[in-house]
Amino acid sequence: MLPRAPMLAIILISVMLSGCAAMKADPSRGAGFVPMEQMSKQGDLPFNKVWVKKDMDWKHYQTIYVKPVNTAYLMETDAWKQNFRQGHMTEDAQELGRYMEDRFRAAFTTGPDNQFRVVGYPEPGSVTLELALTELVPSNVALETLRYAPYGGGAAATVLSRATGAMSTVAFEAKVRDSKSGTVVAMFADRETQKFKFIDFKAFTWYGNAKNIIDEWAEQFVLVANQRPGQIVEEASTFSLKPW
Repeated sequence: MLPRAPMLAIILISVMLSGCAAMKADPSRGAGFVPMEQMSKQGDLPFNKVWVKKDMDWKHYQTIYVKPVNTAYLMETDAWKQNFRQGHMTEDAQELGRYMEDRFRAAFTTGPDNQFRVVGYPEPGSVTLELALTELVPSNVALETLRYAPYGGGAAATVLSRATGAMSTVAFEAKVRDSKSGTVVAMFADRETQKFKFIDFKAFTWYGNAKNIIDEWAEQFVLVANQRPGQIVEEASTFSLKPW
């Protein structure tokens, strides 16, 4: 018979892995930045909702302008009223908005096989990316700390976190415009919850996991904008072995 510690580890691993498929965040209902009813899931793209103009061709563009991220929709949601960071909502939203803008700019600047050059203003031959953060839930630091308590506290806290929704969650909506005409040529929306990890150092910070999600969105968006025929841009995984 296996010793107690290895047996607990095996049980915990089995529970965590079996739950991964169910941990994908529900799609956002939409905050109004984009018309969700006009959008749908597209199998070769990673986001919950997508709409692309019929004659849209990313290869027609050489540069991209990333506008400052719209955080006004966060101020309108009731989620903040139930949030233990309620008193800091304005500064938190502004900080994460700046972070998202910086990460998207950086992704297009350093991404491999990227055809776009980042510009500081809209210009002919460019697309303008308009991003809106529409949901922002910080990690529950106190509850996450219980995951590392001895004698199974971690497993119990993990189940409780998932059951109560006390997990970091982020949602965005985006429009892509032809910078010259102002015509919307593509729209995207996605909602993600922090990844399931055995050890999660980012859970000890309010927004470490939210920033990880934003980083992944930025990388995915570069792949979408440079997508080759037949290429599938994968969805984000719900599980990670990395503790950071």
